Amino acid sequence: MDVLRSSWIWVARLAIPGAHLVGVALACCHIATVQSALSAAERTSIEPSKAAVTQPQAEAADLKREAVTVAGQVAEAYPNDALAYALLGSAYYNIGRSDEATKHLKRCLELRPDQVEAYEILARVAYQKGELEETARLCREALKRGPATPDVLNRLGRTLLDLGQTEEAVRILQQAVGLPKPTSESCYLLGQAHMQSGDFAQAKDSFRRALGLLPDHTQACFGLYTACLRLGQTEEAARYREQFLKLEAVDRKDLTDRSAREDTLTGLPMVRETVARTLFGAAQIYRVHEQTGKAAELFRKSAALDADNPVYRSALESSYVQRKDPAEGIRVFEQLAAEQPENSLNYLFLGRLHGRLEHFEAAERSFQKVQELAPQWAEGYRALAELYLRANQKTDQARVLARRVIELEPSGSHYYLLAVACLKNKDRPGALEAVKKALALSPNETKYQQLFQQLQPKP
Repeated sequence: MDVLRSSWIWVARLAIPGAHLVGVALACCHIATVQSALSAAERTSIEPSKAAVTQPQAEAADLKREAVTVAGQVAEAYPNDALAYALLGSAYYNIGRSDEATKHLKRCLELRPDQVEAYEILARVAYQKGELEETARLCREALKRGPATPDVLNRLGRTLLDLGQTEEAVRILQQAVGLPKPTSESCYLLGQAHMQSGDFAQAKDSFRRALGLLPDHTQACFGLYTACLRLGQTEEAARYREQFLKLEAVDRKDLTDRSAREDTLTGLPMVRETVARTLFGAAQIYRVHEQTGKAAELFRKSAALDADNPVYRSALESSYVQRKDPAEGIRVFEQLAAEQPENSLNYLFLGRLHGRLEHFEAAERSFQKVQELAPQWAEGYRALAELYLRANQKTDQARVLARRVIELEPSGSHYYLLAVACLKNKDRPGALEAVKKALALSPNETKYQQLFQQLQPKP
């Protein structure tokens, strides 16, 4: 169940169209909306044709309906499974039906009060409705029941700023920027909180940190401009003002272009990714309830919708391995490869399944195809080197491939691979040198230590 629970990070934390244009903070903070005026000729030049608009819109609408339908079927099949209602609530949230989302997420919490992701989505809904006290309550419930995340801390901090509770907002946002991987939004919001409290020097530091994490963060530049003015640093303020105006001009164009293509070619990839997450969540629930056939079909649909995501393909491969039916897995991945012939991931998993059935030549061709499609990705070379070593064939080529892997991605595991390849070629000095480098990068790895002891010259 722990594996299933972790999958909800994929399902419930949703992408917000347009937020990345000037950093996530621009979509959430209280900054005047950038507006632009275009001439009729300019508008005509960027508007897509009606046919070009209709087709992506129709596909997006169909996909959204499919996501809700699949999630509804899961909830109907398993009415006592809290995760099924979390999935259905997130699916409704994705299509903008927040009332339906709220109903199902509350049902989820009735069954399982510790479901953190349900609180997170409900907090988003409450904030969108302007229910600030409820937003703060839901964020605190999420923090009480799960680890602190940037999303929850930022939402709580922003809500406290809206409520005028500046001192507590500063405390919460300081916690956010103290996380192992702070976000630019956390730093930006902390800068806003310091500005609100009148601590302009601290605000300047926070805005500069936000800009360090996201160099084209428009509103962090504006914050620096304002903080410098308040500190009497007029020359520095002028530099940040100039930088802000340049970034704002880029943002204005991006926002105009996005508005002209809303829900068309620009929005469709995001819809596909979001629906893929929903289908993946449904597949996970089916797998827990041992409906492996339904799970595999939904894993496949997720992989088809989000071509660049290895998680879905890994789950698809795993489903066929667990069912002891790698031959059917090969058929499915061959179909995916036919549909997406330029996708190296499909060939990687196809090769792995062929390898399980000891189809040496077919696995070799698949891994060579990975190298052809993604020559700078270490995985294609690593997989082929391991195939040669397992089959005890072409071990001299395996050593060459292992060296190529290290060139692309030096790591303890890759130096260990080289050490094994050297041993297969009776090159003990080369193996010893490689395992020493593996240990230098990962000194606590037991198998590296064992191989090092094995290769040490005997007194």
